[in-house]
Amino acid sequence: MVRFLIMSPASVNVHIYLAFFLLSTTVLFSTAARGAQPVIYDTDMAIDDWSALIFLAKHPAVDLRAVTISASGETHCKEGIQNVLSLLDLGGAPETVAVSCGDEYPLDGYFVFPLPWQEQADTLSGVAVPKSKRRPRGEHAVETIHRVLAAAKEPVTLIPVGPLTNIAQWLERYPEDRAKVGRVVIMGGAFDTKGNIIVPGFTGDHPNTSAEWNIFIDPLAADKVLRSGLNIELVGLDVTNHVRVTSDYVEAFSARVNNPAADFFNRVFIENREFIASNEYYFWDVLATLITVKPDLCGPEVTPVTVSYVPTDKPAHLKTSDLSMPKTRWDGKSRQHLDAGRSGITRRAKTGPPIKVCMRTDRNTALQLFTDIVTAPASP
Repeated sequence: MVRFLIMSPASVNVHIYLAFFLLSTTVLFSTAARGAQPVIYDTDMAIDDWSALIFLAKHPAVDLRAVTISASGETHCKEGIQNVLSLLDLGGAPETVAVSCGDEYPLDGYFVFPLPWQEQADTLSGVAVPKSKRRPRGEHAVETIHRVLAAAKEPVTLIPVGPLTNIAQWLERYPEDRAKVGRVVIMGGAFDTKGNIIVPGFTGDHPNTSAEWNIFIDPLAADKVLRSGLNIELVGLDVTNHVRVTSDYVEAFSARVNNPAADFFNRVFIENREFIASNEYYFWDVLATLITVKPDLCGPEVTPVTVSYVPTDKPAHLKTSDLSMPKTRWDGKSRQHLDAGRSGITRRAKTGPPIKVCMRTDRNTALQLFTDIVTAPASP
């Protein structure tokens, strides 16, 4: 952070100091941009994804090259794309950021998020934002990931924070791209804590007590990615449960609102007072992006990981299923029903590629980092 003190506003030296400040700030941000890590953000644009996206757009150490939408998650392609474009404007992201959408259904199974959650994602909780003049790419998300990686001259970080549908399909279609990937920071999974599928008022009768939503929606994709051998850091409920969004934090954040991006979040917080008061709102995807730029926020355990994927011959838990999905999968095989109570559960495995599973973090440092970046003035 650059600090600047003008001793006397009436002094003739004010202009000299101001010029020095602007020059120093310009050098700071341009230097950070030159050394910034290139990032592809794969998101299903749920409430915490909005925060994470603007954090990435505003952080000077991040070179955001693409945002791909995992539409098997909470948002739909049309609404998700428009929301991404608008939030990129709020975050001051360059016009060169590529935006595209993937399939609106998982690799296998019929699992979906509750309809009210999808509506919230599509409407940004009812918080209005100016419509962007940016244009998305007219291609599938997998093609955007491939194109950005193929053009990269340095390792790219992937940050998937929704169902892993796009990432699994990209691995299947373009395995040669693996060499271009440095890190894969995933929000998903649960190990020593209970899952989050059961939410009173929405899914209170659900049979799955152990899975986390992103992994549950597309367990086949998750298993493919976690077995891929990529350099994966898994940010699951064990660590995100330490970063709850509380009323005290919201009040402190509100006092620092000073730009359109911060104002947007403040309005989102206002619209979600009941959610915050329920103590069920965590910075799930935000923590994954924070760990991307500050790796020591992840206290890791290294272990192979497996995901349960249990086909069945009958529809399972219709409240979280959409039987109108195509009966043929992306690979030409018949779509199967999956056991809702036993699928999507992450477990430590005895064999397989090692994965860095984040189990501990520093909540205060994480929240301070997010607040500092989102309330920072726009770079020159």
